[in-house]
Amino acid sequence: MGAANCFLCKKAEIASSQVNINNDLNNINSQKSTTFVSSTQNFKVSSTQSKKTSLKIDKSNFIRMKSKSLFSEYEIQEKLGEGAYGCVYKVKQKTTSFLRAVKAIKRKHIDSVSFSNEIAVLKTVDHPNIIKLFECYYDNNYYYMVEEYCSGGDLFDYIQKQKYFSEKKAAIIFKQLISAINHLHKKKIVHRDLKPENIVFIKSNNKDDIFIKIIDFGTSVSFKNGHLTQELGTIYYIAPEVFKSKYNEKADVWSCGIILYTMLCGHPPFMGSNEEKIKNKILNCKLIFPSSEFKNVSHDAINFIKQLLEFNPDKRLSAEKSLENKWLNSTCNNKDYDEKILKSDIIGNLSKFKSKVTLQKATLAFLTNQISINQEIQKLKDEFDKIDENKDGEISKPELIKCLETMYPSVEAIKKANEIFEEIDFNNDGSISFSEFLTVNMKKEQILNEDMLIKAFKLFDLDGNGYITINELKETMPFEIVSNQQWIDLVSEVDKDGDCQISFEEFKEMMQKISNMK
Repeated sequence: MGAANCFLCKKAEIASSQVNINNDLNNINSQKSTTFVSSTQNFKVSSTQSKKTSLKIDKSNFIRMKSKSLFSEYEIQEKLGEGAYGCVYKVKQKTTSFLRAVKAIKRKHIDSVSFSNEIAVLKTVDHPNIIKLFECYYDNNYYYMVEEYCSGGDLFDYIQKQKYFSEKKAAIIFKQLISAINHLHKKKIVHRDLKPENIVFIKSNNKDDIFIKIIDFGTSVSFKNGHLTQELGTIYYIAPEVFKSKYNEKADVWSCGIILYTMLCGHPPFMGSNEEKIKNKILNCKLIFPSSEFKNVSHDAINFIKQLLEFNPDKRLSAEKSLENKWLNSTCNNKDYDEKILKSDIIGNLSKFKSKVTLQKATLAFLTNQISINQEIQKLKDEFDKIDENKDGEISKPELIKCLETMYPSVEAIKKANEIFEEIDFNNDGSISFSEFLTVNMKKEQILNEDMLIKAFKLFDLDGNGYITINELKETMPFEIVSNQQWIDLVSEVDKDGDCQISFEEFKEMMQKISNMK
């Protein structure tokens, strides 16, 4: 479809089966799938429950399935794309005026299991170059997914307009792409439909800024051991082993190699007048680099493509190894900011973040999840990657200690790492995710100013009466709390006048204390 955020599922039609709406809601909101992380299992009351409620905070818990009408909370601005299975709309959230994209999928074309699988994937991943899912709705005819609005068009459109990329642009885009794919693979997820149309751009005021998002996880699947067998994907980007019904995550790397080739010359390497001819060329794998189209492309770039398009998947680069490629890293080298100063700021932010108020910490995580300030996010991702040595998308305690040892004696580094984990590891899973890292390092003036606090308050104040009640917190902050007293304890941390609800002034005072941390 080629339009911005045009990311409708392009998979085989699934036989229609009418599923009871209440069952859909229960199944998706309280998934206990062994394949993906449950939406609620990470929100558990601490085993050492004190007077103040201590809860695990995980960004996946902010993604909820709602049975109310989508149109009661969002206004449609324009249609972005349309396909056989539904439409994509640009919408505006009524309470905050945030712009979002809504993917509307006809229920007769997808069953509840497939739909909940896509949601589960997006709950599991945590990477700035993967599309962010905010919430879901459904009615008798459609499923709706409310996602980030990416106004910069897709990579296919960009290639069509540009005809070719400079190596630097191609490298910057590819590094973001392969970093996201590595994160998926570390989570044991294969995308299976990577192509330029499923890579969209965040529009920036600076035309030189490049920030991409991978979209459309309708065909994604979990893998553990063994091989996948289902033939899926878009013909130009399908790896040869997929046609043999025996493949693994390396099929994604092949697709990435095709995309890099296409960025550098304007078309895929294997072309044909019909799908059968294209398939035969892929299986024969006679990879050529016409001199007329690659005369200005470096040998290092061409060699890298050859490694990505190795016919034998066992010899093909992994996503993790691709990130170590010399051409990729030297071409992407960015010296626009002082690395030492930024690194020092990052460590300082991690060290001084202390929040004794559970609701304050949860609200800050929620706000960070709602807002996209993507150029800052990309710089922070670069810093995150310097600490995350194995590039699995999480900072382990040994990785943090190693980083701190470049600044402090070993004993002090270990002590600081323990203190940082106690404060920053919101969901107590033994690692720092990118969202947790981002929550601490985002510029607070961008998310805690008066305008943003008003918008945030409105997200919780569902009836618009000027107060946040316990029932509204239950709906917007899905903690797994077993007693009403625990909710009362949570609110009492903020509620100054003891009326068991939170006014805007109480909410504002709570959040602005974060800005005053020294």
